[in-house]
Amino acid sequence: MFEKTLVRINRLFAWMLVPVLAANFLSGYAAMHPRLFGALVSKPRALRLHLAVQPVTASLVLFHAVYHVRVVLMRRGLRSRLLDAALGLLWLAGTGAAIWLARLG
Repeated sequence: MFEKTLVRINRLFAWMLVPVLAANFLSGYAAMHPRLFGALVSKPRALRLHLAVQPVTASLVLFHAVYHVRVVLMRRGLRSRLLDAALGLLWLAGTGAAIWLARLG
């Protein structure tokens, strides 16, 4: 049950990464090249959007990476609830750090 839930969460987060990364790239380009994207979005709004998307992007990418590290460790025979808890805390700490950095501006 736990494995199926993690697989579903990972798959959901991977699909969520597609529009989040698209927004991240487009807002970054719009902030850096306002001549190309000025008709769509202004430079200050693009920068605000880019900074708002960063913590979400970091959290989703970090979950995806931590999940695959867990899969590799399980293939090598390292299975334990302690390891799962440590990787979960790593993801939470990374997400918290991304949110904290975003709040700093």
